[in-house]
Amino acid sequence: MQFYDRRYCLLKKSTLAVFLLAAFLFTGCSFGGSVDLLLSPPRLSEEQSAVYNALISSVGKEVKLQYPRAGAYRSAFVFANIDNEPDEEAVVFYEKSGESEGGGNVRINIIDRIDGSWISVYDHAGAGTGIDRIIFSDIGTSGTTSMIIGYTLLSGERSAAVYSYNDGRLYTEYSDSYSTMFVTDIDRDGAEELVLIRPENQIKKAAMSLISGRTEDGSFRETASVALDPNASEFVNIASGYVGTDTPAIFIDGLSGGQLTTEIIYSVNGQLRNPLYLGESAMIENTRRPAGYLCTDIDIDGIIEIPTVSTFPGYSQDSRDSIYSTNWNILDNYNIVKKYSSYYSAANGYCFILPSRWDGVVTVKIDSATGDVVFYKFRIDLTNSTTELMRITSADASETSALLEEGYMVIKSNNNINYLVKSPDIEDEPLVLTMTEISNNFYVMI
Repeated sequence: MQFYDRRYCLLKKSTLAVFLLAAFLFTGCSFGGSVDLLLSPPRLSEEQSAVYNALISSVGKEVKLQYPRAGAYRSAFVFANIDNEPDEEAVVFYEKSGESEGGGNVRINIIDRIDGSWISVYDHAGAGTGIDRIIFSDIGTSGTTSMIIGYTLLSGERSAAVYSYNDGRLYTEYSDSYSTMFVTDIDRDGAEELVLIRPENQIKKAAMSLISGRTEDGSFRETASVALDPNASEFVNIASGYVGTDTPAIFIDGLSGGQLTTEIIYSVNGQLRNPLYLGESAMIENTRRPAGYLCTDIDIDGIIEIPTVSTFPGYSQDSRDSIYSTNWNILDNYNIVKKYSSYYSAANGYCFILPSRWDGVVTVKIDSATGDVVFYKFRIDLTNSTTELMRITSADASETSALLEEGYMVIKSNNNINYLVKSPDIEDEPLVLTMTEISNNFYVMI
């Protein structure tokens, strides 16, 4: 996970990167590349075949390759420089055929190129029955590459192990349980830290921890930790960005009581802070919203926004037919402050930021005949709100031509989907938007 210069983010405003976890972030720094091992021998490259042959020559043919389930590396064969010598090694994950039914641990085989040939040089029993993810990083200031492996256990939990590879052996330098892990430089000291996030369980409290320092014997240690909301049963989304203009932070969306809340973690003088969860503080409740509304940098300015929902004018909070405005909020001076209101369609993959002059005076209805999202000037109630200001629809390429003939205009496109808008020609209505306003406020989310 990295914190990007906000000027770079502004240059990229034409593209919306939605849910930074997803991809972002949890995989860490990559050394070399991973190669998808195709199991059909004729389709293997010459090098892949040589590595695979080295494995079975060492451990036998009765092997079952294990593939990481997440992260940058998804192959059973990962190539990386783990000993800081010029050449890369192959790290192979496998288990003995038949052991999985009994919960056998995954194994790690190190295969090195010696005198031009791939040879198995070390075999190691892993600490779980499967591989969640693998990260390579020079965490701390050690100057050496650590291999960080996230294991899956039979219980469904995950365990992280930090390895060094020296003198032809793997040494475990740290291990702990986690729900999510990644590497980042949260304190901007030029060195990456391993971040472990875990919810509350019977053994440990919910917390986010940084691993980067060294003990006297050279092993890694926890250098900072902060408590997280114990009511969160699962952390479903992690986003990296800024609080304000220059404070890098981690935004954690936790599932609590079937809804989402957000915690914001940043570093102050080497210590982690969680301003929304301070014991009995209720600030975290100001971020509560339905599941599915994830934190993201909605306007690509580097600052992460937290979504919450409220009904559009004319709708009741208790009605199942209500249409909701999505508000995008930021942490400002230790308060949750609304930055934008929007119409957000997760199903159709877009978000339209409402202009400030629309806030509170425009409502939304769904056209039952076309399915269009229609914005109206609000007057007294929904029945009396009849002045149409804009409508939005989406269509594939085959449907677009007919809509263009009806006066719609394509405002954005994504793959084979076009997003179209149609505005009335009302010269004396100040709430009618220009196409430039619409384009600037329309974001494709997928």
